Order: sequence, then structure tokens, then C-alpha cells
Amino acid sequence: MTAFTPATPLFIMTLILSTFLSISASHWLLLWLGLELNLLSFIPLIMTSKSLQESEGAIKYFMAQALGSALILLGALMMFNPHLSPQISTIPVILGAMNKLGLAPCHFWFPNVMASISWMSCLILSTWQKIIPLLILISLPMSQMSVFLMTTGALSSLVGGIGGMNQTSLRPLLAYSSIGHLGWMVCTSTVSLTSSFIYFFSYVLIILPIMLVLMSKNIFSNIQLFSMNKSKISFQLITASLFMSLGGLPPLFGFFPKWMAIQYMASSQMLILPLLLILGALMNLYFYLNLAFPMIINILNPSFMKKKESMSFTVMSSLLLGLSPLSLFLI
Repeated sequence: MTAFTPATPLFIMTLILSTFLSISASHWLLLWLGLELNLLSFIPLIMTSKSLQESEGAIKYFMAQALGSALILLGALMMFNPHLSPQISTIPVILGAMNKLGLAPCHFWFPNVMASISWMSCLILSTWQKIIPLLILISLPMSQMSVFLMTTGALSSLVGGIGGMNQTSLRPLLAYSSIGHLGWMVCTSTVSLTSSFIYFFSYVLIILPIMLVLMSKNIFSNIQLFSMNKSKISFQLITASLFMSLGGLPPLFGFFPKWMAIQYMASSQMLILPLLLILGALMNLYFYLNLAFPMIINILNPSFMKKKESMSFTVMSSLLLGLSPLSLFLI
């Protein structure tokens, strides 16, 4: 969102209220109504700058979300058919929620839309817009569908790692990273819903300052990020630490949700699934280290270190931004 219009507060309020409507809905029709209000209130927020690129992104987003909403509505109607088993009726709902989330193999729209919209819209799309479909997906009774969810989650983790390695633009890169993290959340939900929610809030806690920093500096590509030689030591250190935390590098904050998820899976006698998730996470960590290392090298440069700056700001900001393990107590 690069421009403010008189209708913007109305759309933001509708976006928030529609999410709470779907969360508190006791009927499938109310849930679907909340999804549609959420969709129709977010599209004007994408198009506030009226640029051709954002208009294209809004159209792609509308088409993908409309398909997901149609599948969820179809599944909800099938649930009222006494001649169909609950397992068959659940399949369209799962596919619709996967499409709305951008989980693999329904992820193709997500990086394209992220590449076309502003940083603030990217932030909303990566966090707030995931709440309703994620709750739908992990709240369904799926004793028979757990294997399908595990497969989808593992595939999303691998797709997120492989897709992000080829990106030079930061918005598609963060989109693929979001796909990988969604895979972790979905897989974790099969063993513990609480840990899945903790993982989601941890992801929001890390991605929020990253996108706000990139938006404040108007950075969209790796080259722009690497050219911040004149930035303060604290700024470069925080930015590099945020990227490494999002990649899950220990002992930063982003490592602990993954550690918790692996512990739950290990206690459930799972072996192959954690290995696939870790493989995808390592690929994510690789391209985040590629972003962080040039900034760290700039910090360690003797001419750069001559700049006098208090480190108290860096330490306090790290705690506030969720970089330190101490911020686990905030959850």
C-alpha cells in the first residue's frame, strides 16, 4: 500500500472483522462469507497506488482466491449430502485451503503476486491473510488425511527451498520462504496444534520487522541490499540477524520453532518427514546466508568499524525484534 485513500480505513477494518467472523463462525456459510469479505477488502488495498503491476497482481490474487473459495464452498455443500462419506467431502475443502495458503503444489500464484505488490501488501499477504485458510486446514478432522498433509508439507518445504535459491528479487524470495515455513506449520499440526500456532506466531514475529525494514529503505533486490555500505552498524547487524533468524540458524530465535517441531515429530516416531523438512530448511538457510554474509563482511571491514556507535541500541532492538532466544518467553 503506497497511497492512502479515504476508503482505506474502511477496507482495513473489513479485513480485520472478516477474519474474526470466519474464526468465530459456527456454520460453513458464515465461514465462506468471511472468506469472501476478506478477499474483497484486500484487493482494493493492493491497488491503492493504481500502478499496472499492482493491478496485475490483484487480478492474479483474485483468480487464485476465487478458485479456493469455490472449492471450500463445494466441499461444505458436499458435507450436507448424506450419500457422501466425510472423507470425500473434506477433499475439496483441503484443496481450497491449500490454494488459498499457497501450499505446494498449489503455490504457483503466490510468488508472482508477491513480486507485483508493495511491501505492506506483501506483509499482510504473508501473515494476516494466512490465518483463516490455515485454521481451516489444521482444524479439520483428518485422521485419514494426515499422510496427505505430511506429504504436502514436506513438498512445500522442498519447493520453498529450491524456488528461493534462484531468486534475486527479495519479494519472490520471501514468498518461497513463506511456502517453506507453511510446510513446517502444516506438518507440525499433524502432531500438535499448539506447536503449529506457536510456529506461526514466531514466523510473524520475524517476518514483520524484515518487511518493515525493507519497506523503509525501499529495497526490492539483492543488489540494493548489498549496496547499503553507508548504513549504520546497528542497522546492518539487525538486518543480517533477521535474515539468519528467518532461515533458522541457531541460536537465533527462528531456530527454536523448528527445534520444537522436530521434537514433537521425533516423539511420534517420525523419521523421514523431519529429514525432508530439514533438507528444505537448509536450502532456505543457504540463500539467507547469501544475503546476510555481505552485510556482515561490511560490518567487519576495518574502515566500517571506525564508525563509533553504541551497541545498546542493537541489543535492545534484537530483543524487541525477536532475534534473541529470550523472546521465547514472549509467546
